[in-house]
Amino acid sequence: MVQRETELMIRLALPEEASTVLNLWQESARWLNSKEIYQWRPEYFNLEQVIEFMNDGSEVYLAEMNHEVVGTYTLTWSDPLIWKELDNPNSGYIHRFAVNREFKGQDIGLFLLKSAEENIRLKGKNLIRLDCMADNWRLNQYYKDYGFQYIRRVELGSWSASLYEKQ
Repeated sequence: MVQRETELMIRLALPEEASTVLNLWQESARWLNSKEIYQWRPEYFNLEQVIEFMNDGSEVYLAEMNHEVVGTYTLTWSDPLIWKELDNPNSGYIHRFAVNREFKGQDIGLFLLKSAEENIRLKGKNLIRLDCMADNWRLNQYYKDYGFQYIRRVELGSWSASLYEKQ
């Protein structure tokens, strides 16, 4: 568990909190869509997906500040769909990274990334990987500013993703 002075705590989500995680995903998708960024669509997410992540060896985390949920991320240990031949056992993959918009501007996203990085390293992995919509220039810049290196763009049907990694 990671903690900072402002009482922000990050912990594994409990199975009974699957609907809370789903809510964060859907709210983030609605906010993105309101900005005409269609990386996520709220209707694409459902409770079964959250439960599947929780049961398939992935790790779903929740961030709380003063007993309120302020963010989430999921760690997976393989991602061949996106990373194709680059997928390897030395990597941890950050997915479903979301911050509750009511808490924007408080560096919660950076704290979530640091936590994810720490948890990936604790598993003995030496590469931290993530992807995002290639056309979301602001999010791409956010990851670059945090020290992620651009690897390449992949075409995935009707949209493209930028792949990033950090050692």
